[in-house]
Amino acid sequence: MNRAKPIELVLELLSFSGGENTVGEDQALKNNEARIIENWDALSIGGMIRSKGFNEVADGGAGYTNAPDLLAHHHEEGGGTQVYLIVEGDLVKKDLTRFTLLDDGAFTPGILSHAVSAGDKFWITNTTDGLKYTTIGGAIAIPASIPTSNRARIYHSKYRLLAEGGGRRVYGSRAGSGNWTAADAWSLANDAFNIDLPDETFGMAIDFPSGSEDLVFTYFAAYSLFNYPDVAFRKILNSRGCCAPLSIAKGDEGVYFFSNHPSRGIFLYNGSEFIELTINCDFIDNVNLAGRIFGIYKDGCYYFVYNESGSKVSYPDRMRIYDATLGRWMSRPVNEDLSDNFGYPALLKYDNNELYCASSQKDKLYELETEDNSDEGQNTEANYKTKDFTSADFNVASGGGRFPIDEVRLKLTKIVLSAYGTKGAITIQWTADRGAYSGSQTFSLIADGDIINDTFIVNTSKVITLPPDKTIVKTLANNAVGYRFNFQILNSNTGERPEVKKIKIHAIALQEK
Repeated sequence: MNRAKPIELVLELLSFSGGENTVGEDQALKNNEARIIENWDALSIGGMIRSKGFNEVADGGAGYTNAPDLLAHHHEEGGGTQVYLIVEGDLVKKDLTRFTLLDDGAFTPGILSHAVSAGDKFWITNTTDGLKYTTIGGAIAIPASIPTSNRARIYHSKYRLLAEGGGRRVYGSRAGSGNWTAADAWSLANDAFNIDLPDETFGMAIDFPSGSEDLVFTYFAAYSLFNYPDVAFRKILNSRGCCAPLSIAKGDEGVYFFSNHPSRGIFLYNGSEFIELTINCDFIDNVNLAGRIFGIYKDGCYYFVYNESGSKVSYPDRMRIYDATLGRWMSRPVNEDLSDNFGYPALLKYDNNELYCASSQKDKLYELETEDNSDEGQNTEANYKTKDFTSADFNVASGGGRFPIDEVRLKLTKIVLSAYGTKGAITIQWTADRGAYSGSQTFSLIADGDIINDTFIVNTSKVITLPPDKTIVKTLANNAVGYRFNFQILNSNTGERPEVKKIKIHAIALQEK
């Protein structure tokens, strides 16, 4: 430290794939682990890009005022597909960008239903109205035979309908879709079955952990059902219970679910072990168990939708996303431009696999992810907040490796940003010594000079490469001095989604603490 020329240090934020960690101590966190990741998606090369926007895909046509009860699964029948919703007890369909009423008062308003597309019919159930079905172009019908007790959820497995929820008993229909509307569809005189588990059931995952068995949860444990129709169950060793049946989602990695016993957390059961995914996240403690909780899986990501305790609202207002490839959590807040909220999610699995989400307050339907790279014209607010870095997190700029002394007072000198984009700006905020000092720098991404095919036209056959990434250098004010620093990377704009490739923070070492 006793040098005439100060030692120059550099901290490189080259990868944003480390995930959200709001619990661990700073010294235990990796350099690429964050305190907050909101609306930033990781890039495989180590950078990040602002998340895609929301897109309103239907407005209600009947002036509903209460929360939609259900956005049901995408239904396929005879080569055609249909998106169904239940709004205030009415069965409606998405008809281009509007809702069309199909069956008025088919269900009790306010009761959360569950559905499955199976055979040539769309099956819907809840604990108040029991099991019903419809077909494309048809009205709601009640089959000639239904389970003895109404059940909250309905599934399709091994040529049968399975019904559970609201009691200990799991019901299995006769095999074969042609038998499901018959008078003996659920009769034990045939090959239908039922079985009582030790406790009330709390959801199922079909064809897991093997194709010959189905996974069923209670609040306290998980069980395997097998050997239909002479059905039996076995308790899975060291299993976890599920406290939110609609949080269960089967993905490529296994089954995701929310548990509150024996401890609270989101878990992945891969068929051999139960892996806790929220061990470093404090958001799990703020999940309102009295509110509606949903989970859905798409393209290597698990989407967890819930109501946050203390939010002063009763509807789902938060979404957390677990990227299984990168092993990280990120947050997707409600878009302020839409002034709306999250509801029942569903995948359009029979065509383009888009992720839809119903509003929990209005008769509106949103698309949360698209196959293109668009932000859907929405002003998405992106925020990435790092841990607190000390001198021990920096490297010696001259190539001397990691700086060997912790808690050395630093003076930040400049920030070097490598990014791609032609619109808006990226803002980097810094805070020293837990808020004692702070400042920011804004990095404009707006293109300079003439714009190809706008200001002038070129022969497009000669354009063979994308515009290069920008490298922008900004110096920092003299008050950027402290022992600990954290950084926030912010972006908000409508239009092209910018990519942040690399950030380097330069500093000089001043004195040891």
